[in-house]
Amino acid sequence: MANPNVGMMYPVFAPITTHTDGSMPTYGTGFVIQEARNATVNREYQNNPLYGDDRIVDDDNGMTGLTISFEPTGLSEDDRKKLLGEEESEVTGISGQWVSDNETPWGGFGFIRKMRQNGTKKFEAWLTLKIKFQEETMTTSTKEGTITWNTPTLNGRAAGLYVDSSDKLRFQLHETFDTIAAAKSWLNTRLNVSTN
Repeated sequence: MANPNVGMMYPVFAPITTHTDGSMPTYGTGFVIQEARNATVNREYQNNPLYGDDRIVDDDNGMTGLTISFEPTGLSEDDRKKLLGEEESEVTGISGQWVSDNETPWGGFGFIRKMRQNGTKKFEAWLTLKIKFQEETMTTSTKEGTITWNTPTLNGRAAGLYVDSSDKLRFQLHETFDTIAAAKSWLNTRLNVSTN
């Protein structure tokens, strides 16, 4: 049964305010990060086979990390404060917004993947529990006739969390819905995104 990904939408982020092992994190006020263009999720795994009698008899191949490269249509100044830790200048006589050596904040990041299951639309809501983003490269170019659409790429590294009584580190949670409204509601509830 075919189930290709045919779209991405509704990127949301909320800062983590607290987390205690054995429970889900508590998030502050979430927000929508402009419009989504694409996201590439890379999962890192152990590659640690145990050999015996000239063959693999056990293999520690558990997940150890996760990174996301995310491209929105742009970032507002407010987005840059919330995602990248930029701050308004408080230096007398100097206005603007500082890019500095501030650490970027940990938060939850979600988005919706539009799927096509045998011709029927489905909507997968994905939530990365704990991640921080950086804008490592900024590209700007002159207009040569037609517009060159330069949009930012944010690179994030996730951290696993213990959210229940198991000894498993959890990185992501996802669920599939029949409607985009249901997928948005699922993300909004978990990341405190206002529906107004």
